[in-house]
This record gives sequence, C-alpha cells and structure tokens, in this order.
Amino acid sequence: MYTTHFIANRSLQTAYHDLGSRAPILFVHGFTGSKLDFLNQLAWFSESHRVIAYDQRGHGESTNLGPYTLDELADDLVSFLDALKIPTCHILGHSMGGMVVMRALLSHPERFRSLVLMDTAPYGVTLFDDATRERLVDMVTKDGCQSLIEGMRGQPQPPSVQRGIDFLGKNEHWRRIKVKLQQMDPQAFSHLGKELAHQTDLSAQLTNITVPTTVIVGANDKPFLRPSRLMANTIDDAKLLVIDKAAHCPQYEHPEAWRAAVDTHLLRADEQVR
Repeated sequence: MYTTHFIANRSLQTAYHDLGSRAPILFVHGFTGSKLDFLNQLAWFSESHRVIAYDQRGHGESTNLGPYTLDELADDLVSFLDALKIPTCHILGHSMGGMVVMRALLSHPERFRSLVLMDTAPYGVTLFDDATRERLVDMVTKDGCQSLIEGMRGQPQPPSVQRGIDFLGKNEHWRRIKVKLQQMDPQAFSHLGKELAHQTDLSAQLTNITVPTTVIVGANDKPFLRPSRLMANTIDDAKLLVIDKAAHCPQYEHPEAWRAAVDTHLLRADEQVR
C-alpha cells in the first residue's frame, strides 16, 4: 500500500499518491472513482516518471465540498498542480476525469506537456435515463452511495469486465468499489451525474489542443467508441488506440496493452518536447 499524502489547495484538502521522479504524469479518475483506480499501475510508471494519482473533490479521501461541476473540478486540478509546485506535466484523464482534464487544458494549455484521453467524451454521455438517475439519486441521498453496491453485485458481468475482476481478484474488486462508494459524497453523485449527461459540448474547441495526444478506449466500451474517434480525428495529430478485450477500465481489463499504450504515448511526447 502506498502512502497517502494530503495538501491544501483552494478550500480543499486533496489526497494523493506520489511516486518516482523525472517528468510528472498526473492520473485523474472518473465519476465514483478515486486514486484506487490506478493503484496497480503506479509502480510501473514510477520507474520512468513521477506519477501522481489524486482524489477529486467529493471522492476518495479528499474534501467533500460543493459546488460539484466539471469546471470547478478543472480549477481544482490546476490549483493542485500549483500547490505541488508542478509547472507542467503529462496528464491522463479517465471517463469524467477526461472531461475535467480537457477543460483544464483548454483554459491553461501552458501547464500540460501531453494528454491521454481514456474512455471519455467531449460532450454529454447518457448512461442512464433521467428517471433512473433520479431514482439512484434518491437512494444515495437517503442511504449513502454505498447503497448502490447491492444492485451492482447482482448484475451479470460481460467478459471484458470479468477480466478486470479477475485481475484484481473478486474480493479486492468489490472491496475497492465499497471503499470508493462509502467515501463519495452523495451530493457529488447527484450533481456530477447530471452534469455528465448535460455538460457543455467541447467538440468545437478540440482543435485548440496542440500537445501530443493519445485517445485510448476499450474495444467493448460502446458508449465511448464514437466520441473517442471524434476526439482522435479532431485533435491535431492525435493517435487513437483501441484496447482489445477491454471495456471502460482497460487498466484492469487488459493491463499489459494499456501500459504499452501509455508507455508509447509518453515516449512520443518526451521525444517531441526535446
């Protein structure tokens, strides 16, 4: 288990892991996630980079404090870099984390050396209809986000997702989900869940991204295949890598291919900035 550090930025105490040295890469988790989502990958990348994974507000061990918007989380990200005195970094955003990262980069392009967008989208993605989302919001408001676990356990898992469960081990997989949901602020679930579906479309602004960019998506992550192709086709000289046998979490579901994709990206990016 890695040491959890805490640092004050804006009105928050942000929890994070920090390993290695040399050029930093920041991993930004998605909705209902935390720094746990990258725990098994930190040692790998710390051999060549300083690797940092942090908990966004309302998630993990960081402060539970609104307002919960993608723009607010993007401002948190830049403030976190300021607090760590990191002038520039490589950055990877997963799912909602990718949406946050795009906003941070578009507002502060000088802070980022390269970009990995992983199973994400530049516009709203509807994973639940409004009625289902409101039912889930009512549930977590009453009983906490951990109340979602029972319904998740009862769902049959497709082969790609089962690969991720097998990678972590069944007990560890469900332990991490339980921890993440217990830590998550129900208000963050409510407000960010709605924003994910109804956010501002950034597609027209993607041409403003000029850093080396790789778009990664699991071959079986159907809601994110189309937006991944759009991002790769719109961002100048972006590379698209579709990870076979993976869905929304390729860092678990096909970790060898995912690590190779990120390694290739970092090598390309480091060569371009020399």
